[in-house]
Amino acid sequence: MHDFVDGETKESICHIRSYWGGMLEKGATTFWEAYNHDEKDDEAYAFYGRPFGKSLCHAWGSGPAMLLPSNLLGIRPTADGWKEFTVACDLAGLESVCASVPTPYGNICVEIDGNKVNIHVP
Repeated sequence: MHDFVDGETKESICHIRSYWGGMLEKGATTFWEAYNHDEKDDEAYAFYGRPFGKSLCHAWGSGPAMLLPSNLLGIRPTADGWKEFTVACDLAGLESVCASVPTPYGNICVEIDGNKVNIHVP
């Protein structure tokens, strides 16, 4: 995964589109354990030497679900327990972005569409 922290946001978005977008192109509705765009047909589901050994709903494949809100929209806690937080966007050329981050106080929702920004604070 490209490192958002080092200012490589555009490169990271391209990687997400290629890797996780490739899963979507193959019909994924969840995050897979692993993905290789070169694998075709049933080969895409093989893992650990087993023909259908790959998990098609795997938590460690869900990196973008955490990375996009925290790094693209900059939604991060600045005090323990999300008592305070910051929103510091780097849209990397995207025109619209939205995310919802759960906190102990409710969801923080950020939506950006062109020049319009909506932030809902619980």
